[in-house]
Amino acid sequence: MRILLLILLFVFSINISAQEDKKQGEFLGARIVDELPNWLKVSFMDFSEDLKEATDEGKHIMIYFHQDGCPYCAKLVEDNFHDENLVAKLKKDFDVIETNMWGDRELTDWQGNNYTEKEFSAHMKVQFTPTILFLDSQGKNVLRLNGYQSIEKMHATLDYISNKDYLNQSYASYINTLKKDKSGALNAHAIFEKGPHMLTRNMQMPANKYLAVFFEEPNCQECDNFYQTLMPLEETQSHLKKMQVVRFNALSDEKLITPSGKRTTAKDWYDELKLSYKPAIVFFDKNGTEVIRKDAYFKQFHLHSIMTYTLSGAYKTQPNFQRYIEHKADDLREKGITIDIWK
Repeated sequence: MRILLLILLFVFSINISAQEDKKQGEFLGARIVDELPNWLKVSFMDFSEDLKEATDEGKHIMIYFHQDGCPYCAKLVEDNFHDENLVAKLKKDFDVIETNMWGDRELTDWQGNNYTEKEFSAHMKVQFTPTILFLDSQGKNVLRLNGYQSIEKMHATLDYISNKDYLNQSYASYINTLKKDKSGALNAHAIFEKGPHMLTRNMQMPANKYLAVFFEEPNCQECDNFYQTLMPLEETQSHLKKMQVVRFNALSDEKLITPSGKRTTAKDWYDELKLSYKPAIVFFDKNGTEVIRKDAYFKQFHLHSIMTYTLSGAYKTQPNFQRYIEHKADDLREKGITIDIWK
């Protein structure tokens, strides 16, 4: 009996030692914003009142969704919200209201519906932070930006909204008019299928693979950066090789058939999808339904998470992408893998 007890104690001590040796991976890259700018509107979270006040002053409402630890939010606050000329435009023509996508503050939207911040974020289908919504005087969402946008891009965006150009043309058309040199070629890469592109897929005729649709343009610094930093990565290529991958010049009149079976052009489809960034990637399932999109500046961790969210089918059971990457990071750290969300 004594020998058996000694053996059990020995095995127990080995298990304890193994547990101690198994170290959890680190979590890196989170950035905390100590304090939001004091020029943001002090709101009682009744958006109908905020909307009336903004309209009376000839301003637009800008709702800024963020979350704690988000490095892209920190970049927006530290760079964009501290750029002197950009801040001058924001103060002059906008009432900027912040809301935490996981917050518990109660709010009332412009239609009189009551939510907590996190319920409102879910209702608005916020998948990325920062997300920015611009509202007109009637509470109509005239533009949505999903993810971080550069200072230069934000200048153009604020002009588009404050001048009410949205009454006359789409955001994509407006941004295209600002591009001086539309000539040149897109970055070459063998991963893309050659046209003509007939992308029809539906419940009756499902495709064999998920679909990744790239939208780019010539003379695009952001596109060049993507091909220099993210496209060559082994993980990027591994994920894309499991999909049907096509690419369009978002400025072109190249003819195509969309997953829903509609005949259109690359330029018109980019516009119809209400995309706001290049390079953009839109992911569709095997039945032709959009799963998620990359429509802003993202680094490695988030780009690859968007791809695995699609390929794994996780979107079918977890509709919130932020929850998905949170669980993904926790699972990897439990295996001893260090995660850097700003890599």
